[in-house]
Amino acid sequence: MAPLVPVARYDTVIAAELAKAKLESFGIKAVLLNKGIAQVYPGATYAFGGIVLLVREEDASQAAEIVKPEDTDGFPT
Repeated sequence: MAPLVPVARYDTVIAAELAKAKLESFGIKAVLLNKGIAQVYPGATYAFGGIVLLVREEDASQAAEIVKPEDTDGFPT
């Protein structure tokens, strides 16, 4: 089994699930760590480091680029 590495952290289950689905649409398998804790105790998500999106090490750079937050204010950076 290939090692899993974190590529992003999320505050909500919805945001984490959307990112996971986006990666899977690109053919990258992903796993969410701490999702169960966030569902039972939403306020405790920060205490456990958020919901962590994990992928295989060889997919990490591509996955990080795919889920990278986009600039939404309409101005170039």
